[in-house]
Amino acid sequence: MGDRQQPGRQPTYCFCTFQALSRHSAYDPVAAIGCLRDGAPVKAVFYAIALVTGAACSQEQASEQELIMRAIESAVQLPAAAEPLEEYSRNYALRPDGKVIGVYVLPSPAEARVGDVGCEVMLENFESRPCTDAEEEEIAGREKATADLFGQANQSRWFDNHRDLPMMDDGGCNLIVIIFDPQSQLIQSTKCNGEA
Repeated sequence: MGDRQQPGRQPTYCFCTFQALSRHSAYDPVAAIGCLRDGAPVKAVFYAIALVTGAACSQEQASEQELIMRAIESAVQLPAAAEPLEEYSRNYALRPDGKVIGVYVLPSPAEARVGDVGCEVMLENFESRPCTDAEEEEIAGREKATADLFGQANQSRWFDNHRDLPMMDDGGCNLIVIIFDPQSQLIQSTKCNGEA
């Protein structure tokens, strides 16, 4: 397309050079405003503002969560049967009632993983056979998912949903549940998980 336009004919492009803007304003002032609004410089400024604002909001939220985790970890007194604090993966989330739940869990040591020590499948006649490669891969995948869920020792993590926190049946002080009230800034309970 050339630079020249016939009178009464709208340009089919919209990039806001001074010439294009003056052409728009001569024929259609609304189109000229649209051209300014939709132009690359204005879009770039809009996206930059959105990016900075979004980053500030997420930093503010993250720092609030970080402060809550630090407050709990500096005040918590673990049960007598518990391991030292740094041995636990510390996981937190906000409950629907506004209280923070902390789940401290001892990650499984890597050397205890079943995939590293062998695998056998129990048969109906109570004999066993070695696992196939596919069965070993499935077990390794489950172990990795569990390790990812339980986290690493001396790691603090915030979960968006309290239902995603790591949990296990029984376990004693391998799993400790802490309830913290952000309003009063007090830890309401610290309990080892039950034992069967």
